[in-house]
Amino acid sequence: MSIKIIIADDHVIMRQGLIQMLQADGHFTVIGECGDGVSLINLVLTESPDVVLMDISMPEMSGLVAIDKILAQRPMTRILVLSMHNEREYMEAMRDAGAKGYLQKETSADALVQAIKQVAAGKQIFPGLESLTAETSPATISPLSVLTRREREVFFLVAAGNTSKRIAELLTMSLKTAENHRSNIYKKLNVSSSAELIRLAGKAGLLE
Repeated sequence: MSIKIIIADDHVIMRQGLIQMLQADGHFTVIGECGDGVSLINLVLTESPDVVLMDISMPEMSGLVAIDKILAQRPMTRILVLSMHNEREYMEAMRDAGAKGYLQKETSADALVQAIKQVAAGKQIFPGLESLTAETSPATISPLSVLTRREREVFFLVAAGNTSKRIAELLTMSLKTAENHRSNIYKKLNVSSSAELIRLAGKAGLLE
């Protein structure tokens, strides 16, 4: 049976190349493509893919936020991240958010095809993460570890420079709720402004 895939990347050439590669393999059917996080969520909810192949850095809504929203509404979705970022913090953030795998864009076509098949079968693919995690000291623990799923969504939107009003629009919540989440995040991370939060995110390697 063909594996149904949705591809999300803000570079059209990247998407076209992935589509050609996957369709040539014969085991995949690309049922949708998009270039931003908001469109990705809508596609997943309407098309019900087996696997989502997605980037992290996308306009409108970062992939780091989109994954939380997707899995909150469709938890059975299997997500494989294909990113230019090689920092441990990104891999851990996506794994903790529920992704099944994380590969860099320099991965070979054969390795990517195999990874998609493994993720579709329910396996996890995080090359090198175990050894990296073993070396992690308490000082380098991701700030995301103390946040709830919804707070992680708000965290990344604040780090991207969004206002509370815009966050409320993107996450379909009231302005008061967005501001409450923002306040709780500040308290948990011991920061007092968006500028401090952005600096904290930068030190943790969580800025795109």
